[in-house]
Amino acid sequence: MLKKYFSAGLLLWVPLAITLWVLETIIRWSDSVVQLLPPDLRPDAWLGMSIPGIGLVIAAALIFVTGILVANFIGQWFVKHWERLLEKIPVVRPIYSGVKQIMETVLSDRTQSFRDVVLVEFPRAGCWTYGFVVSTPSERTLAELKGTDMMTVFVPTAPNPTSGYVMMIEKKDARPTSTTVEDAFKFHVSLGVMTPTSAPDFGPADRAGKAARPAAVGQTSSEKERSS
Repeated sequence: MLKKYFSAGLLLWVPLAITLWVLETIIRWSDSVVQLLPPDLRPDAWLGMSIPGIGLVIAAALIFVTGILVANFIGQWFVKHWERLLEKIPVVRPIYSGVKQIMETVLSDRTQSFRDVVLVEFPRAGCWTYGFVVSTPSERTLAELKGTDMMTVFVPTAPNPTSGYVMMIEKKDARPTSTTVEDAFKFHVSLGVMTPTSAPDFGPADRAGKAARPAAVGQTSSEKERSS
């Protein structure tokens, strides 16, 4: 009984404490950025007092105003010439272009990245884990791999999902699921403790002792019956 009450208390306070710690870290970092301004231009100089989190508000306002400026014709012209200048710098060019492509993919309304969750065999055959469909390989890559029906999948590491492995696999080697992206992330972060309830059932193993092969992504029901 004592363990039950203690666990209930931990479930309340630990997530709350971590959330407050993350918010406090973000606010403290944003306020430290404000200290880079000249003393006369700092918010506490013209407000008469120090307000925690004012740096975060200023940063959000600055990003919004910058977006307005670069969205028009003059701003786009300036950004175009600015990027041409950065492309001439050997060390800056790959970093800037790579980060920009990632941000364009993440912020694009048309992107299909990280919307579908699949089960893939990783790190070896017979071991299954959740992966996130990132994109489709380019035509050049497909020609080099001599494949036509492939996709790029990101498999995060546990318990840190910000790192992981990016793999190009055939769609037939992945099993589609109805698991949400949020549930799949929880699965990795919790080291598999929080198992998504929408995970598909693989069924019994065959007589040879091998697990049943997964249905291919996009495979029709009739094709599934013929393959079984």
